[in-house]
Order: sequence, then C-alpha cells, then structure tokens
Amino acid sequence: TPARLPTMENTTVNASASTTSSSSQEISPETANFTPQGIIAKKRSNISPHTSQEIAWFIHQFMQGNVKDYQMSAWLMAICLNGMDEEETAALTEAMVQSGDVMDWPKHEIDGEELPHKVDKHSTGGVGDKVSLILAPLVASFGLLVPMMAGRGLGHTGGTIDKLESIPGFRTQYSADEFANLLLSDSDNGPLNGAIVSPSSNICPADKRMYALRDVTATVTSIALQTSSIMSKKIAERPDSLVLDVKFGKGSFNNEVEASLELAKSMIQAGELCGIRTSALVTRMDNVMGCAVGNWLEVKECINIMTMGASGKTPECISRSKDLIEITLTLAAQMLVQAKKAATLQEGIAMAQDHLLSG
Repeated sequence: TPARLPTMENTTVNASASTTSSSSQEISPETANFTPQGIIAKKRSNISPHTSQEIAWFIHQFMQGNVKDYQMSAWLMAICLNGMDEEETAALTEAMVQSGDVMDWPKHEIDGEELPHKVDKHSTGGVGDKVSLILAPLVASFGLLVPMMAGRGLGHTGGTIDKLESIPGFRTQYSADEFANLLLSDSDNGPLNGAIVSPSSNICPADKRMYALRDVTATVTSIALQTSSIMSKKIAERPDSLVLDVKFGKGSFNNEVEASLELAKSMIQAGELCGIRTSALVTRMDNVMGCAVGNWLEVKECINIMTMGASGKTPECISRSKDLIEITLTLAAQMLVQAKKAATLQEGIAMAQDHLLSG
C-alpha cells in the first residue's frame, strides 16, 4: 500500500454526521511565492512533479477567482500532455475534495453502538448499467452503511439519478447533512443504512468548474484528470472502503481493456493515497447489461430482481438478467470482503445471493 497523503483532520464529533468545508482554508507561508504562471510553467516543462502544496494552492486560488479560467485551461492542457504521477493525482483529488463540503462522520459510535463500516461503489458506466439500484440496498441489508452519491447520464447512457427520477415524486437532491441524517436516523425497522442521492452543489465544486473547462478544451481523456474527477466525489463521502467497476467493450466508454486497466490502477492508487481502501473489478461490457434499456424500464427490471424470491419468478429473472445479477453479486461480495463481513469473494457471493433471493 502506498504512503498516504496528509489530509485535513475533521474535528467535529456529534451524535449524527455533519460536514466540514474548506472554502476558507488558510494558505501556509510556504505558498507565498507561488504564482499561477509558475505552476503552469512547471507542469509545461515537466522537469519535476508538483508538490501537494502547489496543487492545493492552485485549486484554492481557482475557487477564489485568483486563478482565471484561461490559466486553469492552460494547466489542464499541460496535465493532459505531460501527465501526473501517482502522488500528484492523489493530491489533485484531495484538493478537489477540500474545495467544498466533506462528510464528517462520527468517529467511533452513535448512542453507544459502533458506527457500521462505510462502503461505496463506482462504475464507469455503460448501456443498461443499473447495478447500483440493486447493489446499494443489498449491501445495506448486511448492516453496512452505503452512502452512494451517483451521477446523471454521460453521452449515450442514462445515469443512476436519471433512472431513479423516472419514479414519480422520487427525491434525489439532499444536502450533505440531510444525506447523513437520512442514513443514520432510526425508524421502526432500524437505520436506513443505504441511500442513493445526487451530489449537492457544495460537494467538490472545483470538479464541476474544471470539468466544464475540460469539456471545451479537449482534455477530458487525461487519465489523471479522469481519476481526480471520479474519485474526488467518492472520497468526499469519506467511506472506509470503495469498490470500482471499470468497464471496457462496445457498450462502455473505453473499448480497449488496456485503457480501462490504466484507469483502474490510477483510481486505486488515488483512493489508497487519500486513505480509502480501494479495489477494482475490470469487467467486459459488449452488450446491454440485463434485459432492459431506458430509465423506467431499467428500474422495473431491478424491482423484479429484488422481489424475484417472493414473486416466484427466480428462474425467469435469472434467465433474462443473468449478467446483471452476476456482476451485482460479485461487486456486493467484494464490498463484504472489504468490510470484513466475508472472508473470501466466494463466501461473499453466496451471502449476497442468499439475501437477494430472500428479499
């Protein structure tokens, strides 16, 4: 495991989770001689890597309006051309996290009980990828916290939030504090444990502004910039562990397995350096996942799978949605292993299958 980057310590310990924001973080005397031009020139010349202080300063100044869009665009292009090493990528990820609200979970316990392991999953997506709709409640059924912030569609695919919003009246927008309270609040059936929401505007605001510039400057394809954009939103949740589903094939955004492997390795390194136990599955996606395409149709398919045991339609669902069920069980198993609920992947798959069939 690589050495971890220093991160801002959270100091608030409450009976419920809260958020911290670094929008007013102080810049240390070490940064007094930093200039936007100097940072850009250093990455352009690529003689030596950026320090974490340089990257944190540049992102902070960008959010304060002291680094202009054209300067950020120049830096992004320099990164796209010259790349970033593991430490630089992780430092950029953490700087983007610290640009907004960060989940600040209770350190040890709530009402005398230890806080459950917090685990999340991210998929690079593809046609018919609806895994999260089944995975989040399935893993939460083991008593784990699943704080899943999901996105909308990219390109030709529908995002998890788009699918959920096809349900009339379904609410996906929550503030970070509301999100935490939703997960930890008690009810007649116990804590909810799992929830899928759309990130609030205060989560990783630097990513939103930087992505808009990447989109119009042809720098979207940079592995370092892809990694920091994806991982910053996941790390802002401050999970204990994270499982990545990095896809390749005709139905995904990366056709070649080599590109997906490179992205997976980069994201694992960034997660580990930021203090999050991270693993990845690289999975083939040449066809539609499951049997349905279209937001509401995909929601209905997931409901059918989650209720197949009670409805007596298990053989039919397995036949129609075999690939979807297999990848969901495998991801759930890896999440259970990382949370120490299962000793092996095979044991985790069996445990997840039992819960899925029992409803």
